[in-house]
Amino acid sequence: MGLADGDRRELESLIKAAGRDPRVPIGLARRMVPTQGNIEDFAYGLVSGMVMGNFIAQFQSRNGRQPDRDETADILSIMMARMPRLRLSIMKELDLR
Repeated sequence: MGLADGDRRELESLIKAAGRDPRVPIGLARRMVPTQGNIEDFAYGLVSGMVMGNFIAQFQSRNGRQPDRDETADILSIMMARMPRLRLSIMKELDLR
């Protein structure tokens, strides 16, 4: 069945909001980044996890359950399609673009 339209809009809204101001996750990443790797990848992974974790928590609160297989596939599809914009905003903030 997949995600309801309201859930889909909420996830897309969370992704857009994260892309508008990536300074907070970049600041956290700068303080937490391991000695190997780079700040861009770490910040991207951090904010991706924050967006997905926030969405899943809200979904579970509203629906009283975890997303099913079809809903999870929709979540991952939306993330895959929308997250490159977030990576660009991180790169722009870090002046890597």
